[in-house]
Amino acid sequence: MSTCNLMEAVARGKYRLGRILVEGGADVNERNQDQLTVLMAACKLETNDCERHRKIKLIQTLLENGANPEDLDKSGKTCLDYTRSKSVDVRNVVFRYIKK
Repeated sequence: MSTCNLMEAVARGKYRLGRILVEGGADVNERNQDQLTVLMAACKLETNDCERHRKIKLIQTLLENGANPEDLDKSGKTCLDYTRSKSVDVRNVVFRYIKK
């Protein structure tokens, strides 16, 4: 990576770097050209059982630092639309932060 960009770190599955950047003040609501937020990118990542805990920890860090789970991309999808159907644990973390 030429720069320490949060979106790029998350898109590459660099969970620890992503958390470090967030804790260092990176913009948790950063968007890419398709208007995907960092949170959407994190929810979209494929993981194996070993990486699932790191993914959840990154998503929690994003949410705890102000990432909006109700933001929409340019096609009207939220981060929940990007979670995998088998990712009940990821969906449950996001549900805790959705305003009622």
